[in-house]
Amino acid sequence: MDHPGSDVRNADIGRAYTELSRITRRASIRARGSDEVLSVVDQSLVDFVVQHPGCMAIDIARYLRLNRSTISRQLSGLLAAGLVRTTDGGTGNAKPLEATPAGCTALERSVRLHRDALEERLAAWSDDDVALLAGLLERLGAADESGLPMPGRATTTP
Repeated sequence: MDHPGSDVRNADIGRAYTELSRITRRASIRARGSDEVLSVVDQSLVDFVVQHPGCMAIDIARYLRLNRSTISRQLSGLLAAGLVRTTDGGTGNAKPLEATPAGCTALERSVRLHRDALEERLAAWSDDDVALLAGLLERLGAADESGLPMPGRATTTP
C-alpha cells in the first residue's frame, strides 16, 4: 500500500484523531443536555445488548476491554431504569441480558436525535461526499472491531 511520507501521514492521523475526539465530545455534551438522549455509555451498552441478545456482563466487559465490575455498575443502572433485564439461564450472578421494550424505545429515540444532529451538519454536503464519509467510517469501524471478542465468535490467541 502506498503511504505518504511519515510526517504527512502522522499529521493527517493527528487531524483525524482530533476531529473524532471533538465529534465524540460534542455528542456526549448533547446527550447530557437532553432527557431524551441516553448517555454515550448507556447507549453503547443498550445497543450491545440489542445487537447480542443473551449476552452477559462479561461479554460486554471483554468487548469494551473494561473491568467486569465497571460494566456491572453501569448495567445495574440500566436494570433499575428498566432498559435491560436478565433472562433465565446462566449461573450465579452471570445472567443473560436482553433489552426491554422501554430500552429499545430509549435507544431508538437516542439514535434518532443523534442522527438528526448529524443530518443537520451534513445538509450542505453532496450525496457523493456523504457516501464517501460513510464508507470510510465503515472501513475504520471494521478495522477497529476485527480483533474484539464478540459473543458467539470464537476468539483465537496469537
